Amino acid sequence: MKGDAPRLVALSLAAGLLGAAGFGAAQSGLEAALAQPEAGAPGTPAELGAWAHVRENDLIAAREAAEAVLRAEPKSYLGHFVLGWALHYAEASFPRALHHQRQAWELFVAAHGEDPVAPGFPWRWHARMILERAELHGDLEQHEERLAWFARYDEHYTPKTGARNAWPLMKLGRYEEARRAAAAGIGSGDEGQLELGLNAFCAIEFEAGNDGASYDACKAALDQARTTPAGPSTVDYTNFAEGALSLFRFAEAERSLLAATEAQVSWFGNPWLMLSELYIRGGRLPEALTALKEVPGYRMRRPPHVRDSDRNEHRRALASLMLTAGRPAEALAITEKARVAPDRRGHNSRDPLQDDAIVALLDRAARLSLAEALREEAVGEGLGTRLLARLEARWLRFEAWLGGRSALRAIGDDAHLVGIHRIGTAAAAIVPPWLLGDLASLAGPGVTREALRRARALDRREGAGAYYDAFGADAALEAGDEARAIELADRARRGLGDGDGMLRARASALLAEATRRSRGVAAALPAYDATFQVDPGAFRRLGFAVPVRLTTRGDAIAEDVADALRRSPRFDVAEEGLAMVVNATAAGGTVCLRGGDGSELACAEVRPTTDDDPASLAARLAAEAHRVLFAPAIDLTQADIGSLDGTNVRRRGDLDTLLEQGTP
Repeated sequence: MKGDAPRLVALSLAAGLLGAAGFGAAQSGLEAALAQPEAGAPGTPAELGAWAHVRENDLIAAREAAEAVLRAEPKSYLGHFVLGWALHYAEASFPRALHHQRQAWELFVAAHGEDPVAPGFPWRWHARMILERAELHGDLEQHEERLAWFARYDEHYTPKTGARNAWPLMKLGRYEEARRAAAAGIGSGDEGQLELGLNAFCAIEFEAGNDGASYDACKAALDQARTTPAGPSTVDYTNFAEGALSLFRFAEAERSLLAATEAQVSWFGNPWLMLSELYIRGGRLPEALTALKEVPGYRMRRPPHVRDSDRNEHRRALASLMLTAGRPAEALAITEKARVAPDRRGHNSRDPLQDDAIVALLDRAARLSLAEALREEAVGEGLGTRLLARLEARWLRFEAWLGGRSALRAIGDDAHLVGIHRIGTAAAAIVPPWLLGDLASLAGPGVTREALRRARALDRREGAGAYYDAFGADAALEAGDEARAIELADRARRGLGDGDGMLRARASALLAEATRRSRGVAAALPAYDATFQVDPGAFRRLGFAVPVRLTTRGDAIAEDVADALRRSPRFDVAEEGLAMVVNATAAGGTVCLRGGDGSELACAEVRPTTDDDPASLAARLAAEAHRVLFAPAIDLTQADIGSLDGTNVRRRGDLDTLLEQGTP
């Protein structure tokens, strides 16, 4: 501020920058202003009473009081300001909040002008309105406008916004300016600005593609937070975990995320969600299920206006779990919601086209898997049922084709198609590596190979080559080059760590199929075993049939089951293959699959019910065989599925009734 006008010295500017799944915002510091004496903030008793409810964080009462003020005086700028505040922070109704803040500003300027040095000028309301406009524009992803309001604030008040500008500058791709803003914050001597500046560098370098520098910056931010009385927040830990993942340091990322679950809650970031994605990626599905059960409760600990900021990220994780657990119908129900309700990304550094593409790929995979599952379930039924299943499967494949085109529209340009193959970088931060090989059949093997060549040439990270080998194996097999697919898939399996167990299993499935085609079934058996040990559902998702040697024991029911399995798209019954034994009578039956080394991979079992006749018992056993043999070792009950969407989380307090919890 100029001259002798009041200085808003204690008004904290520590509203956040870095957030969940990437780099969003740290805890807002506007609350610091509420504890100050209210000099420079005049108003009628009714207006000040409405603001008092904000100071007490009773935003329902604040909204009701503001509405009462506006009924009595429609031109009350404080009435509009408080109502906009409540709509913003209690209901996440950002457009409506902006409408009222615009009215508040226009009425304020009409009444008082905009000269803080004028005698009696209500400078505190002026400063608050400016900062609140900046926050709203940030939540609406209007970054130029946010910068403009920060500049307006800096014209009149100190301390300056400094490092607060780094985030919108980064979102606009103005990296050098963002670095200067972050550096200014670090050099300011203010602890809040130091924290913002360090975290900003973490995000800027990540977004700019400087992965090693991003890791170092995130570590510096975390180390600095450890020196403060409050210690690191969730966002400090989750940002560092992202930096570690960009360098494939899975154990380091997991430790940081586990620490984040016990740290102070930040506005953005849900460590349980990130843990679930990490566990799914590693093929650790029981642990992923446990983590996902914690997500809704943790979300409810965040303020209302940011609870939905990562809802689609939650949906993607849920869909991934359902898909990898052999529940494509449930996965599809989730992806259908995700495709029509994207996340807000104002506080996240990620390219929204990534979100669109990954949701489309998950939706496509769910439809293709469901098409396969419908045919599998019908193999033991009558001809009419089987024909109907084929028709339904064809329709699902057509919808999957449309979804694939949608994914390509989002990332089909050269920059995105190259970038999305660079796992762990800003261009591919949210991509499930085990899913990305699907692009080879969408973009075509030639285009995919060229994208991989360019991506590999840009990538100097240790361990990155194994990912390009894995994706290249998909492209080679798609092109019919089995020899190259074998070479790349085998190299990928040896180069990938435990943190990418699902991608390694996919490489094993590709190796098995390519080897079977070119060298025969016997040579492929070890790769089949390796896939079944981690992710048997990979065969369904890839549309591969598994070669089996079928043996029956029992009576005619066993033969009926064997006939059904011969009709299955999932099995290629021949003289060579994995050993499959069908043992069935009227008393029940089993279908067991053994690996090439003779060890048991999985067994399905059914017992007769009072409604069973021999035909229905055989049909149930054939369907159960497909469900069990191509599902991982995870007990995912319907109760589990119901608990994951947050509908069983009790809402806390009246304020929470304003929010839609619903399904994710």
